[in-house]
Formats: sequence, C-alpha cells, structure tokens
Amino acid sequence: MMPPSNLTDWPKDSTGFYYEGSSTDYPYYYYPYYPDLPLPKPDDWLETAGTVTAVFYSLIIFISLTGNSFLLWVLVKHKGLESSANLLLLHLTISDLIFILTLVPWAVYHVEGWIFGEMACKVFSGTIFLGFYSYMMFLTCMTIHRYMAVVHALRTSLLDARRGRLYTHLTCTFVWVASASSSLPEVLYSETETGFMGVSCNLNMSKEVELIVNWLQILLFFLIPFLVITFCYARILMTIQSCQMRNREHTVWLILCIVVGFFICWAPYNVTIFLHSLSALRISSMATFAWEKGLAYAYYVTHIMAYSHCCLNPLIQIFGGVKFRRYLLPSNGFSRMSERDRSHTFSSQGNPYQASALGQMTGV
Repeated sequence: MMPPSNLTDWPKDSTGFYYEGSSTDYPYYYYPYYPDLPLPKPDDWLETAGTVTAVFYSLIIFISLTGNSFLLWVLVKHKGLESSANLLLLHLTISDLIFILTLVPWAVYHVEGWIFGEMACKVFSGTIFLGFYSYMMFLTCMTIHRYMAVVHALRTSLLDARRGRLYTHLTCTFVWVASASSSLPEVLYSETETGFMGVSCNLNMSKEVELIVNWLQILLFFLIPFLVITFCYARILMTIQSCQMRNREHTVWLILCIVVGFFICWAPYNVTIFLHSLSALRISSMATFAWEKGLAYAYYVTHIMAYSHCCLNPLIQIFGGVKFRRYLLPSNGFSRMSERDRSHTFSSQGNPYQASALGQMTGV
C-alpha cells in the first residue's frame, strides 16, 4: 500500500510509532486477511514496506511458477497419471499454481493499493486460501500414501491398481470440496474499504468468528498435518533400516528436508496467529503496545515464510532425486548414470515391495 502524505500530522508514542490519537483514528498499517493485526508505522520503514513485500512476493512467484510449471509439464507429458503417487503430486502442483497465480494481485496491492474492485477482493481472498488449504491436505495425503507404500508395502501391493486410482480420485475430490468449503469465510467476509491509504481489501469479521477461524486453521491446517507428516516419515525412516540401501543417507536427508522445510515455513506463522488470537482475548500481559508491535513485525516476516511453501515442493522434487531432474538435464550420459544409480540403490533384502516403494518415493 502507498503511505499517506500527511504522516507527520499523526500522533506518535515515544518510539516514533503511530498510535491511536485523540483526533486521528488511523493508528496502524493494517495487513490483508487479518485486518485486526496492526503493523506499526515508523516513518522510515513505512516508505519501503509495500515495496519490500512486493519484491519478496515476486521472488516467490518466479521460483514457484517456474518449478511447478516444470513439474506439471513432466507429469503430463512424460510420467503419465496412471499411478496414485503421480495423481496426488499433480493435484499438489495445481494447488501450488493456484496459490502462486493468486499471489500476483496481492503483490500489486502492496504497491498500488487494491485496484481490482470488491468482487475481485472476495474472489482472490478465497482463491489464495483455496490454494493454501488444498496444498496442506494434498501434502498430508501424499505423505500417508508414501507411508502405506513403504511401511505396509505388501498390503498396498495387493490392492487392485484400478481400485487404487478410484480411491485416489475420490480422495482428491474430497480435498477440493473441503478446501473450497474452508475458504468460504474469506469469500463472505472480504470487502473493500476506502481509507487514508486508499482502497484496501480486508477480511472484516467479528472477534468471535475471527478467533474460531484462526484456531480451526491452526488445528486443521497445521497441527494435525504436521503430526501426521512427522509420524509417517518417522515410521518410513524406521523401515529404511530393514531395507539395504546404497544411498541411505540421501533418503534420510530428503525426508528431513521435507519435514524440516514444512516446519520452518509454517510453524512461525501459526505461532504468530495463535499469539495474536490470545492478544485478541485481551489478556493483560498481551494487551500492550509493545506486544502488538512485536506481533506485527513477526507477522510481517512469518507470513512471507509461509507463502514460500509453494517453492518447497518443486525444489525437493527436482533436486532431491533424478525422477524429474533427468528431464531438466536430458543428456544421454546423465540418463545412463541415473538408470545405473537406480539399479544399484535398493536391494531386495527384507521386502522387495519396500525397496520398490522407496525407490519411487525418493525418485532415484
């Protein structure tokens, strides 16, 4: 957003941050999606806040759009969609693309204000959360699928392929319906407002509804997925010990990247939203200007970290194994090397189905 022209006329506290004055009711720089989370405005910082946000958004858009478009191209043109794993990865990639394409107008918003109208405000607010919610659910589904394929490989191998694809299609349909339903509050409560910084697109809901939405988001789209992902990959790591692998360290590193990357992207953001919810309850120790100022800065940083999640999957898929990387570097020598590594990576000691599933999971 563009800063107002008469900043010097507004009251400040001793730190130079604008606060709620007697004659001016414009205390804070409000952030989209969570309008009650204030962002204090020091003179020097406000001038560059919108530009810095737009730059980070643009960087995320470039990396994610390039990586996910490449994944989509390989899946559709080369890999095919016969397997359940590829189907889930396809839907996860589409979720990332929905999120990242919707991020484009928000990048413009931080520089020019909201110039797209009220209907677009509702549509883009709902769509960006559709991409976020569906990403989280598809990532969890992919993790459970990998867990079943590796830890319960024999049982999974007995499932008819056609029935397995049917279950996958039903799961994907459920995820999209659930994600669209979960994003309805953003569609219903988003609206444009004209204020001292021009036109803004904000999520305007009562404190009670906001608390419920925030806590459900933290529970359903962070805590439960994180616990499921951590449990599944912990069991997969235990299973790896019974399957002789030439590059076991690579597989362990890949799994750690997935779990740690997920935590780094989402944990700080959700902790910030949780603390903001506690602050909204007017707990005395959290109802101070310094606390609100700290939360505002924390949200400013952590929401960008959370948005970068859409870069994580393509980076891991492309650089974590040769399944997609060989299409990035399609030289004959590289392809022969990939096939040679693939043939020597897993042995049939223990359970051959586990070796096959691990090979598909790691993309080597």
